[in-house]
Order: sequence, then structure tokens, then C-alpha cells
Amino acid sequence: MNSERPVTRKIVQTALFIALAVVVRNFSTMIYLAGVPGMRIGFSGIFSRMPALLFGPFYGGLSSGILDVIGYFMNPEGGYMPLLTLTAVLGGVLSGLLWRLFRNVSNEKIQRWLWIIFIVIGAAGVFNYINKTLAIAKAGKNKGFLDFGLIGVSLVGVLLLILDYALRRKFPNASLNKYYLKILLAFGVSGITVTVINTPILMHFFGLGKAGFILFLIPRLVQEILMTVILGYITSFLYEIYNRFISRTNI
Repeated sequence: MNSERPVTRKIVQTALFIALAVVVRNFSTMIYLAGVPGMRIGFSGIFSRMPALLFGPFYGGLSSGILDVIGYFMNPEGGYMPLLTLTAVLGGVLSGLLWRLFRNVSNEKIQRWLWIIFIVIGAAGVFNYINKTLAIAKAGKNKGFLDFGLIGVSLVGVLLLILDYALRRKFPNASLNKYYLKILLAFGVSGITVTVINTPILMHFFGLGKAGFILFLIPRLVQEILMTVILGYITSFLYEIYNRFISRTNI
């Protein structure tokens, strides 16, 4: 009986997070690209991904998948796409797996890797803008859009790291500092992976063809990264509250 209690607790709390995510999703905004639903801006991901951090990949995938299905039937926009539900499940599972991978890594090591990643992305954009020989130059008329998209992502990342460094210097003992970069990395990698996978799914479903892949992908990636920065801070704060108070209760 006692061995069943932790599982029941996880299921009940996951259900509560899903309910919160469903409510918050009603206040999200759908942005249209090329005349079709392209990306959703909202904060439901805070609650749908919390089970991944707290209870592991299985609960993260379960929460994200159920939210996608309920969210669609509550406010359908176009036809239902089961493949998008599968990518939502993948995002929840990846968030849990990546959190397990990064949570015991030092923040200093994560910072170093993020500096390298964002500098390489920016350098690729600048070099390709100057030199026409890279493979991504084949983006054709969308090449300039891709170049500036890479540079923009790099600048956002560098500014984020500078801000994080300043906050750590200003508030060295803040509990938020323990989790933010790790949650940012877990959410960011999973979010970008899902965005790259479900972009061609959306394009195929709405009959956009392959020609505009880069044009459709870049704004979705920029939006994913910017929202991850915001959601990461809020989730870090809620994660600390959970560990301090809720995890000790019998809910």
C-alpha cells in the first residue's frame, strides 16, 4: 500500500498541473504565418512541463500530450493533427530526460557551453552573410532572413548570459540561480527539437510545400527561444516554491 502512495501522489499532482495548464492555455494567442496557424504564444508550458522536472520523463510526456489533446478540442484551430500530439509528448519526455542530465552539472560549466553555442551560431550567421559558399547559402531568396535569424538568436543568447551573470553577481545567494540555466537548457533543447520536427508536419498539413521551410522555421525558433527564456525564469521560481512547501505536504 505504501509503495503505491508515491505513484498516486505523482498522478494526482500531474493532473493538477494539467488542469492549470488547460486554464492558462485559454489565454494564449495563436500567431499566423503565411496565413496558417504557425505558433502559439502563452504560458501553459510552465505547468505542463513541471511534471517532467518533478516526476520524470514519463509524467512530462503524459502531461504535454494530454494538454495538447484537451487544448485542441476546447479551442480547435484547423484539423486535429495526431503527429503534433506525438511531438508534444516527445517535448515532455525530452524535458524530463534533459533535466535529469543537467540538474547535477555545475552552472559554471553550463555557462561555458552556452557561450560557445551562441557564439558559434552568431559566427555562422555572420560568415554566411559575407561568404556565399556555406551550405545554408542554398536557402535562396530566404538566405538573408536565415542569416539575420541566426545572428538574432546569437545576440539574444549572449544578452541572456550577460543578464544571468549580472543577476548572479547582484544576488549570489538567490535560490533561483541554482535552477535557471539548467531548466533553460532542458526546456530550450527540447523546445527547439520539437519545433524543428513539427515545422514540416505543419507545412505538409496546410499544403505549404517545402520551398518556404526556412521562412516558416526561423520565426518559430526565435519565438521558442524568447518564450523559453521567460518560461525558464517563472518555472525556476515555481520549482523552488514546490521544493520548499508543496513537496512536504500530503497533496
